Amino acid sequence: MAKNYFKSYIWLLETLQSRGPQTLAQLRQLWRRSTVNEFGSDLAARTFANHIEAISDIFGIEIVCDRRDNTYSIVNEEDMDGTGIRAWMLDALSLNSLLNESAGMKDRIFFENVPSSHQFLTTVIQAIRDNRKLKVRYQGYRMDEERTFELEPYFIREFKRRWYLYGHKDYDKDFKPHMYALDRMLEVEILPDTFKVPEGLDAKAWFQSLYGVRKYDDMKSQQVLLKVHGKQVRYFRSLPLHSSQEEIETHRDHSVFAYNLAPDYDFKQDILSFGDTIEVLEPKTLRTAIKETINQLNTYYDDEQ
Repeated sequence: MAKNYFKSYIWLLETLQSRGPQTLAQLRQLWRRSTVNEFGSDLAARTFANHIEAISDIFGIEIVCDRRDNTYSIVNEEDMDGTGIRAWMLDALSLNSLLNESAGMKDRIFFENVPSSHQFLTTVIQAIRDNRKLKVRYQGYRMDEERTFELEPYFIREFKRRWYLYGHKDYDKDFKPHMYALDRMLEVEILPDTFKVPEGLDAKAWFQSLYGVRKYDDMKSQQVLLKVHGKQVRYFRSLPLHSSQEEIETHRDHSVFAYNLAPDYDFKQDILSFGDTIEVLEPKTLRTAIKETINQLNTYYDDEQ
């Protein structure tokens, strides 16, 4: 049912954005003809009001009525073109709606599968929205046995085709966010108990210097300089590695990009994935770590052994 509601929310937003202000009667008529309306149901006034409230809660987009002509429109329409979770959800759900309506294109459009979004993502988002605790049955890859605990969900993040939930576990002494992978959750249940997000916890600031998914107390943000060669420069310009990316030097055959982040394991792995098109200039510790990994790789491919 939640999935069908999401499709209805997207339909309503897209209809108002493309057609402009509409009366409820006009929207009801359009809804009856929509392919999203699988069962041919009516858009009742109460359902419509609930949709408006849910869209405000989930997407932060306000739909208001102009009492002069009783038309509904989007107040902060510019937010639909923003970044972050709102834009991601709108893009992802709009694509899902489009694909459902265009079944004949299923063999012509391909995208990466994100398994962890299939089962628990909607439940987790609802709990975050309502500040409700979760009961989670969980088994990490390094855990011999599964565990069941209560969790206060603070925020979520997608990284490399996996979703991660950050929150406070019931028996943790501190209230710092800890990471839990959705694909390692075996069962998730929303509890009636509510919670308050710790005062001063800013998710955007918390992630600011983070590249991967894990954050440790000893991780410190520092300047990282990467020398990018050849046509790879265009790739970096079009899709930055990190939000702090800045091109500080531009030459005919290479550019230098600067970052302000904590170079963790995931960052090192991604740097190595670009092969000989990237050279770490700073910091020296990262440059040395990359060099040691390359030397180790050379031993694996040394035919003289």
